[in-house]
Amino acid sequence: MSKEKIKKIAIKHFNQYGYEGTKMAQIAEEAGMRKQSLSYHYQTKKELLLEVYKEVIQEEQTFVRNYFDSTQDLSLETQLYTFLNEHKNRFLTNPNVAFLYNLSFITPLEVYDYILSQFRLYLGTLKEVIGACFAKYELRLSPEECTIAFVTLLDGLDIQLVYESSQTYEKVQQVAWDIFWNGIQV
Repeated sequence: MSKEKIKKIAIKHFNQYGYEGTKMAQIAEEAGMRKQSLSYHYQTKKELLLEVYKEVIQEEQTFVRNYFDSTQDLSLETQLYTFLNEHKNRFLTNPNVAFLYNLSFITPLEVYDYILSQFRLYLGTLKEVIGACFAKYELRLSPEECTIAFVTLLDGLDIQLVYESSQTYEKVQQVAWDIFWNGIQV
């Protein structure tokens, strides 16, 4: 049994049952192994969660960098609005992204400091890359202020994804986007 398959099953269980509700025995069973065999790879659920979360953070950092590298020839408005759509679609279709945001909003106390430190790494990458986009344009606000506003917009939309439906997200996205975009224009 590969560690990759174990991690994929673990993410599914963390998404479905939360950290507290996820049982190593259930992960082992679904992976077709005994719990003792799973312990060979991961001694504890916490150890498994920490490894998976770190990898998911790295995956999202790579996505952000690659997305903005590949769309740099588009207008700023198109880049940012399409990013919001891509971000939503990744949350809805990629269990790793759902895991990242669900765990970031509903963090077990046992792993709080680690999750916070890893999520801050992701936010740092996001702010750096988006700030570089804003720096290329003349806007009413500074690149730093635009970045703060955009990340705050994204955070609010993430709340919609975690706690509401994708339909609610789309309605809120349109309203919030219009206010954001009009607010940063010269």
